Amino acid sequence: RQQDKATRQRLRELYAAAVDELSAVIHAAGGGAESLGIEALRNLRSQIEARLGDLSGARNELLGATLREAADGGAAPWAAAGVVGVPDEALRVVIHSAAADGLRLSDRIWRLDRHAREAVTDAVEQAIIQGRSASAAAQDFLRRGQAVPASVRAQIGATAADALSRRAGEALMTGSGSPYDNALRLFRTELNRAHGEAYRAAAFEVEDVIGTRFLLSPRHPRPDICDMHARVNRHGLGPGVYPHGRSPWPAHPNTLSFEEVVFADEVTSEDRAGQQDRLSWLRSQPSGTQRAILGDHKRGALRAGLLTERQINSRWRDLKRRYERQGIDTGAL
Repeated sequence: RQQDKATRQRLRELYAAAVDELSAVIHAAGGGAESLGIEALRNLRSQIEARLGDLSGARNELLGATLREAADGGAAPWAAAGVVGVPDEALRVVIHSAAADGLRLSDRIWRLDRHAREAVTDAVEQAIIQGRSASAAAQDFLRRGQAVPASVRAQIGATAADALSRRAGEALMTGSGSPYDNALRLFRTELNRAHGEAYRAAAFEVEDVIGTRFLLSPRHPRPDICDMHARVNRHGLGPGVYPHGRSPWPAHPNTLSFEEVVFADEVTSEDRAGQQDRLSWLRSQPSGTQRAILGDHKRGALRAGLLTERQINSRWRDLKRRYERQGIDTGAL
């Protein structure tokens, strides 16, 4: 949590600096003119992309450094046991292994960069193009001796350097789903993964470690699939405890959940007798928990006795096609 907080601050500083640089580029492109015309777009676009390229390089450098810090921190508790080399292997897993959606870290970084270019350049281009159209419309109103409507005047004003700079900054950093918000999501996901991979890999090098316990963060906001992973006694080792290679952590991007080590002498006879599959656990849960984990359609499949263990993580559209081929009325679910 400490590293997450510090990294978020450093990342915000990088993006805020990029906003200032974009503002400088836009003001320079105006050359002191009251507003930017369509003729400035080509050069402005290349200047914006260059500044976003600088941001990408600085962000990737920060990501590499903080991934190393996270992996070192994950393995640190086991240093006294003589475990070595784990951080390097954890980083290899994080950087090169594909996640459940088939994407590697490099794919996610490429998507971040593409989104930033599209968001910022589209915001600036649309403002300039709309401003040009508004200028032409204003001239028509004036030729007819009519007052220019406020909405038209506002679109003309949007091409001023200050207004364009504001739009560029908002496109880059404001709101859920912005390039900055997505970068925060990627950093939290990958730093947590590097820390957890190193911790887990080092732990299983230690004698008598039998598994890891999937734990919900104290800041866990609402029920989701992590609740199931943390509470099912799937392997007879206790609720949320998984043997080597079987843990579902991390269950989703931006997760706050984490793991702790479990030693063999911590597993009780009650744990071993209480082994339970995930479907049995889901059936015992209230409808709100079922819906939060499965969604409405898969919850209906569970209640109808159709859902299997292997289908819990399947996409509904894939299950829907499968059920319909079997002659099942999916609308009734």
